[in-house]
Amino acid sequence: MLVMLTLTACEKDNTTLLTDGVWTFQNITTDSEDETIINLIALGKALLTDATMEFQEGGTYILTSPLVEDPSTGDWELIGDDQLILDPDDEASSTSDIETLSKDKLSYQETFVDAQMNSYTITTTWTR
Repeated sequence: MLVMLTLTACEKDNTTLLTDGVWTFQNITTDSEDETIINLIALGKALLTDATMEFQEGGTYILTSPLVEDPSTGDWELIGDDQLILDPDDEASSTSDIETLSKDKLSYQETFVDAQMNSYTITTTWTR
């Protein structure tokens, strides 16, 4: 019973950290050596420059970018205290491993496999 209460408290704390204000995009990086993936990450970084992300209580989010006319919206969910699921309204959902979640910084990493079956990661960082 004590373990369950402790886990619930941790999840609540992380939910509060996520929803307590608007996040500003900092960076997106990859460890891939595939030129196509590197170029796609560079494009993503350009599109996300000055973007903001607001995780709302109740499990929805709003991603706003000055370079994109309409904000992106979707659902979010924490699994334990180390995984973040983002489920955009018009795209496939993604599950990320949270590297850092504090009052000032959110960093999460996704792992993918490229066409040559090489594993690579993409890390996205937001700050307040």
